[in-house]
Amino acid sequence: MDQRSPAPIPTGPLAVRPIAGEQLDQMVLAVGGSFLQTPAWARTKPDWRATYLGWFTADDRLVGAGLVLSRNLPRLRRSFAYLPEGPALPWPSVAADPAAWLDPLVAWAKAEKAFALRLGFPLVSRAWEPEVVKKQISGGGLMSFTSLPPTVDNPDAEVLQRWLDAGGWRPIGWGNTAAVGQPRYVCVVPLAGRAPDELLKRMNQQWRRNIKKADKAQVRVRTVGVQGVETFHALYAETAQRDHFVPRARPYFEQMVRAFSASGDQRLTGTIYEAHVDGDVLASALMVRVGDMFSYLYGGSTSRNREARASNALQWQAIQDALAAGCTAYDLRGFNTSLGATSPLTGLLQFKLGAGADVVEHVGERELVLSPLWHRAFETAMAARVAINNRRSGASATSDADV
Repeated sequence: MDQRSPAPIPTGPLAVRPIAGEQLDQMVLAVGGSFLQTPAWARTKPDWRATYLGWFTADDRLVGAGLVLSRNLPRLRRSFAYLPEGPALPWPSVAADPAAWLDPLVAWAKAEKAFALRLGFPLVSRAWEPEVVKKQISGGGLMSFTSLPPTVDNPDAEVLQRWLDAGGWRPIGWGNTAAVGQPRYVCVVPLAGRAPDELLKRMNQQWRRNIKKADKAQVRVRTVGVQGVETFHALYAETAQRDHFVPRARPYFEQMVRAFSASGDQRLTGTIYEAHVDGDVLASALMVRVGDMFSYLYGGSTSRNREARASNALQWQAIQDALAAGCTAYDLRGFNTSLGATSPLTGLLQFKLGAGADVVEHVGERELVLSPLWHRAFETAMAARVAINNRRSGASATSDADV
């Protein structure tokens, strides 16, 4: 939810051209960009072609950057270009003059023969405190909470959305078969200016009780590197079976931890957290830190010794570590607003809200179609692929927000 101070709006035209990975990392850290806009994320997605782009002023100053992931249509040079939760730009300045910042990217995409360009606009639009959303869940659903007065209402986001609507950037939602991407709504615990005692008070009574139970059961939390992936994946797979979603393969997580640990910069790290009792690991989670944001990406737990409340202990330790590291937000990732009170994933959302997380709405994913013919062919192929995968799995493909 943290928004940096607006950077000065550059005078004169902006140009977009490729940059080095080190430059992309520096800009992501400078403007508070997402972990999905780092070279480490590109290394986690080797089946996509990665391009690192920079935004340059007329006097050749680098003022923004982004990771473009591209995928070609089979045997053709035509490609789909995607910037998940990006690019990393000074978004208040972008909202003041969207064309100056986004038109050069569109021109680059056309020159690269992209048939569609999708961006996950990370500008915060609105936010709600947890009690508002919890009350709506208890009423049997989630959709109507967005009509309630928000805690945060960002006018910059409204300006940007009007410009996107006028320019034909179509919103990408959960119901679109070709729209596998990042969530518009995420759960974030605000850390800035708060002490551990204040964060504990933000949690609901059940969370505080469970943290005490974990301490009494002598649950201990430790951090490990890639050597922890095997145990993590076993617990994650057990959770997948219990909650009826299809787990990702273990090598995916090994690659992710290695990728985010390769820079040697403590502001760009991937870590496995383990909560255990006398060495018996009961819960494990994969965390990523990029700059001021500490993100919980995936987790798993066992049915053994559930009364020890290891998952609560793990999250509480990670929140405290994020605070000690100087992070301003603890990101619990997203959820689907179509969840009802009986959805198996509603319990996961309640778990996040109980931790004191606000619900934050971003402008979200938008897509600009550059070639309708090739785009239709792509959507048809994607719909067929999703249908085949669903028939094979017979279950939901994701456990939370698909990253």
